[in-house]
Amino acid sequence: MRKVLARIIDVRPLLLSLDSYYGWFVVAACFLGGLLIYGLLYSFSVFFGHLVEAFGLSYANTSLIFSLQSVTMYLGAAVFGFTIDRYDARRLFGIGSLLIIAGLFGTSLFPTYLGLLIFYGLAVGFGFSIVMVISYVTPVLWFERRRGIATGTATAGAGIGMMLMPPLSRWLISRIGWQRAYFALAIFVTGLLTVATAIIADRPEQIGADTSSEFVSTTDSASRVSARQQLDDLRSVAFSWPFAVFFLAFLGGYLTPLSMTVNLVEFTQSVGVDRGIGVLALSAIGATNTIGKFVSGFLADRLDTTLVLAASTIAMGILTVPIALVHEPTVVLAGSLAFGLGFGGLGALMTPVMIEMFGSQNLNGLFGVASISTAFAGALGPYLANVTFDAFGTYIPAFLVMSLISILSMGLFVLARRLSD
Repeated sequence: MRKVLARIIDVRPLLLSLDSYYGWFVVAACFLGGLLIYGLLYSFSVFFGHLVEAFGLSYANTSLIFSLQSVTMYLGAAVFGFTIDRYDARRLFGIGSLLIIAGLFGTSLFPTYLGLLIFYGLAVGFGFSIVMVISYVTPVLWFERRRGIATGTATAGAGIGMMLMPPLSRWLISRIGWQRAYFALAIFVTGLLTVATAIIADRPEQIGADTSSEFVSTTDSASRVSARQQLDDLRSVAFSWPFAVFFLAFLGGYLTPLSMTVNLVEFTQSVGVDRGIGVLALSAIGATNTIGKFVSGFLADRLDTTLVLAASTIAMGILTVPIALVHEPTVVLAGSLAFGLGFGGLGALMTPVMIEMFGSQNLNGLFGVASISTAFAGALGPYLANVTFDAFGTYIPAFLVMSLISILSMGLFVLARRLSD
């Protein structure tokens, strides 16, 4: 029965028979994965104020829900990245999807602070970690000639999710309340993740795809080594100086976008700008985040990938300043639109830079280890920003400090590349 069901669900043979390179179907599946992960992740900003009212907690304690999810998501990526390099990515993608779906339904059915920590923080967070690694790493294994635009397209799903899901969440909350809004989102997510799971494939050789249009030479199958040898190989790269500097660069680069997007709605309200402007600004970041991924992917295929990534990081740091200091709706919206372009480049070029610096061996595992930097950024950034708000009634000092860190991270990306060369 299980084999029959698997054949019904597996649409890959049918898609392989079409006159299209299968890598683009993989890109589509990864696009959906990124759309749902980051759409849900940044919709938390819309739910934030309602959760503060529902549980009567401080802003800092309420932000711990997001911090726990971020830590679970990115630390889990390190563990599952190692596993994905050894086992079928499609099966693990399905497991991750089930965790996300179960966590969202649990969040809607157990509306307590502890329930949110368990279902939204842990279950959804672990599901995010699996789907994120596969969605961000798999496209680079399918492309060589058009790697930049392929990864830009796949990761553009994150920007689309950021653009569409916060206003969708706000509309659902206004109609049916925050609990039932999570239930509705769970149904929506179930449909899209089912489609993505049916399409995803690990590498071209796994399903016999023709790669002559993309690779100069025949793609090599990942050699099967022992878990100990794989761990030793992974450790040798992860403890090298180039990787350590690369890790710190991403930690600094992600502090600003994770802090700002989680707190943007509350920030606008705190400085006297309408809360709806904050939701619109969050969607604006999502819209230009998508454009930024396409643009950075296009440039990365023609220029130095690391320099394009560094430019994206410094742009975010600079653009945070007018958003934080000039409290006019037009400035907040314009600044958010420009900020999203840089944010898009940061997300799109992580794996292309990694494969150029460290090669394709154990790439899922290395991506997972590098993602720990984002775990620290996601845990520390929003929490410290809200500690600042609880203490001083403003997010401005925290935003300005993090913008400076983003600017300094630009130099770390360049240094990491030079050390690897």
